[in-house]
Amino acid sequence: MWDILEKAYKIISSPATLFCAAIIIMVIYTLRTETNFLNIKKVFSDYHKIFKNAKKHLLIFWGVPILPALALVQIAPIDTNVSENLLVFLSILIAAFFSMLSILVTQQGHANVSNQFKTVLKESASIALVEITLCILALIITLSTLIIGTNIHDWIKTILSFTDYYVIFVMLLNILILIKRTKALIDNTK
Repeated sequence: MWDILEKAYKIISSPATLFCAAIIIMVIYTLRTETNFLNIKKVFSDYHKIFKNAKKHLLIFWGVPILPALALVQIAPIDTNVSENLLVFLSILIAAFFSMLSILVTQQGHANVSNQFKTVLKESASIALVEITLCILALIITLSTLIIGTNIHDWIKTILSFTDYYVIFVMLLNILILIKRTKALIDNTK
């Protein structure tokens, strides 16, 4: 009897179990409708509205990254060296997206801009918010692979690597949308 309880305690208190429990609790919390603090659904619904007349483009920006992610998982699953480099890269990206978001928000206050300009500003801010969310997700995945290191099964490492690569490729494609919209805003600034 004590052996069973001891094994159960080891499983429940293992880092992998605790980490998975934390992720499950956070996912459930963010999906609740009355959550005001982590309303990520609103961020993604505003982003999705940008593609209301271009569903095929949404498929390109969210479907195509599966292919390079699958290729990279086979070539180089994320290890400690890759994790360290990704952490630096993602931290810089988060700072850049927050800076861009602050610039976009300050531009919305100008009264003498057209409705089309305001729409592009709002859509650009939505894309920047999605990018920040994806960066944070990739940062958490990368950090978990760095911390867990070699103490995980190969199939878990493959899933984490694929998810991380996929999120990064989605981010990179969405950066292209953000660049295009920023160029349009610059060209139409009075």
